Amino acid sequence: MKIFNKVSVVVVLAVAFTFGLAGSIRAATTVDLGTADNFAILAGEMITNTGPSVINGDLGLHPGSAVVGFPPGIVNGTQYVADATALQAIN
Repeated sequence: MKIFNKVSVVVVLAVAFTFGLAGSIRAATTVDLGTADNFAILAGEMITNTGPSVINGDLGLHPGSAVVGFPPGIVNGTQYVADATALQAIN
């Protein structure tokens, strides 16, 4: 009987602990990225690719203007280099 009581206490404590944590876990909140949302790469000085990369999204660079390695890298999106769109996304 004592073993049953100890097992029961352990089970009750495990369940209580689990449900106690469930109340403290919060859903992740989404961060609004604004105009930067469509960018896969967004940088300030230089963007360098060194292989056969595939970038799915826009590439933005401001105030720099050096984008190196495309090709062989592929950008499935638009490249915004030192223009108003890249500046707004950076800001």
